[in-house]
Amino acid sequence: MAQADLEEDLESGGGFARFMFFVTPILFTVVLLSVLLTLFNMNFRATMIEIGSKIPIVRNFVPDPEGGAIAGNAEEENTKQQSENTEAAVKELKEQVAQKDAELEAAYRQATEQEDKVKQLQAQLDAALTETIEKEEAAKDEAYQKEVKKLSQLYAQMSPSKAAAILDKLTVEETLQMLSLMNNESKVAILEKMDPQKAADISILLKDAKPAEDMAIAALQSRLKKDAESPSQTAASTTGLDEKQLGQTFAGMSADAASKLIIQTHKISPDKALKILNSVDDGTRSKILAAMTKEDEELTAKILNKLVSK
Repeated sequence: MAQADLEEDLESGGGFARFMFFVTPILFTVVLLSVLLTLFNMNFRATMIEIGSKIPIVRNFVPDPEGGAIAGNAEEENTKQQSENTEAAVKELKEQVAQKDAELEAAYRQATEQEDKVKQLQAQLDAALTETIEKEEAAKDEAYQKEVKKLSQLYAQMSPSKAAAILDKLTVEETLQMLSLMNNESKVAILEKMDPQKAADISILLKDAKPAEDMAIAALQSRLKKDAESPSQTAASTTGLDEKQLGQTFAGMSADAASKLIIQTHKISPDKALKILNSVDDGTRSKILAAMTKEDEELTAKILNKLVSK
């Protein structure tokens, strides 16, 4: 019955009705496929829209292809803009990193330069300090050698026997230091009056010329060694006839000569100067101190103060 009604409707509707009856399912299927494919592929959507827009009747059901193209172009422009923004941000970050690297390199270079300047200044300071110390040492050595030369000249001005008696109390190195600054005539005269064994030892040493600085060091070392001897040895070497002989030697000298000699001896060894003054009698000591006051009043007062305190 239904089939007969449908055939009757188609016959009454004419050819157009029959056409729509067959075309409608096909259009529905095409539209459905287009929608599904459009969801998965935007380019296919645009293609299908463009094709559908060319089919009669179907073009009434599809969107304007220009609108899809505009949307696609807008999306493409948006993507392009985002890419450009990303590239600009990356470029800016790279520039900032490069700037920071340059700043760090400049700071490191400046720190290195400052360190080099500090090293240079330290080297200059060390050199100046070393030069100052060397000058001070040279001045001290010069002053010491000057005083030793004065003392040697005083021994040379004394009679050979008296000078020999005094030099016999010194170490070999100290005696060598004094004789090395005298002329040959004074050396010979004093050596003749000295102890033969000591004179022989000094004669051997005199033939080997040594710098004044080396002789000064040797003399100082010999004095330190002698002072470090045992008390019994020291006492044996400074008592009895030797001390008496020393007193007699200075007692036989003029007060002026003895005062000069004691002043020079005090500059080298204050203890020796006090020992000489203690070895002479009171009358001789007073004359020597009076003569010393004329030479150096301040030094004489210091020596007298030490004599009183002993």
